[in-house]
Amino acid sequence: QIPKDYKNVAKVLRLSGFKYFWEIMFPAAVPYIFTGLRIGIGPSWLAIVAAEMLVGGVGIGFFIWDSYNSSQLPEIIVALIYVGLVGLILDRLVGFIASLVIPSEENQ
Repeated sequence: QIPKDYKNVAKVLRLSGFKYFWEIMFPAAVPYIFTGLRIGIGPSWLAIVAAEMLVGGVGIGFFIWDSYNSSQLPEIIVALIYVGLVGLILDRLVGFIASLVIPSEENQ
């Protein structure tokens, strides 16, 4: 989804393959890369918690599983809130980094 104008400028300037990649393709792909990171960080965080439930011994996943087996509902609720907050913080952190790296439409 590189704009046609960018491709035309690259042809006029006769950019090499390496320069074309770093100056045209990569900057055009960065917004999509950060979108993928934001989408992928949630399921990966949940997979880590689920793996801790299976392996046992350490981590928030083990804590949730142990609390479930001990029927300690308040501890489960607190742990689930913690999992949600960490997921939210990770998402906002990637979004903040993206806002620093990707120029906004107003600045262009």
